[in-house]
Amino acid sequence: MKKQYRMLFAFAALLLLVSIACNGGAAPTAAPVPTLPPAPTSQPQSNNPPSNNNPIVPQPPALNDPPPSNGNSSDLVVFTDENNLLSFEVPGDWYYEQQTYEHAYIDRITSTDGSAIIDSLVYNDGQAFTGNDNGRFALQLLHQYYSNTGKEGDISISGDEMQPDGSEKLTWTSKSGGYSGVSFFELRGGDRMTFLMFTLYYANDADQAVIDILDHAITSYTIP
Repeated sequence: MKKQYRMLFAFAALLLLVSIACNGGAAPTAAPVPTLPPAPTSQPQSNNPPSNNNPIVPQPPALNDPPPSNGNSSDLVVFTDENNLLSFEVPGDWYYEQQTYEHAYIDRITSTDGSAIIDSLVYNDGQAFTGNDNGRFALQLLHQYYSNTGKEGDISISGDEMQPDGSEKLTWTSKSGGYSGVSFFELRGGDRMTFLMFTLYYANDADQAVIDILDHAITSYTIP
């Protein structure tokens, strides 16, 4: 029996030598182990004014497209920002939605006939606004986000007024979009990091009753 095992072992060894010779005398190599790609490096912080190019994507406003309603009653209700930055009154049957971005969110309330929109835009990327950065950012939003073309040249600003509460009011019209609006912008907090822009805009052929509701939203505006 031991002799048979020795013969079997010798035969297996012979097969191994023949296999190595057929492969050019080189022993088989193990398959390479997959490696993960390197982790992306963090981008350096910029001191430039906040930019609309990344956190807020420009898009033409959608007016005259009636949205689904959130309620059945047209009675006035109080809308309050989730961080208690503002509140105002609007009809309960106007449609509400929130759009979120990397450093911003927009609370949008649209009239039942789609002819008017109220936007409360809050932006904070963790960097303080300095000098007139907030004014430049407001203009950038108007020319890129609120323009009908997404480019500068469509929005025409007819008024620029400081308000008693410290905010700044811009009155504007879209040349090609057939709509007009007003935007109030300001900074909140002692760190000057939170940018707030309250915008109300409407189709130029909107009913006076709808425009009156926008006016009421402005007059009922308050900080909770």
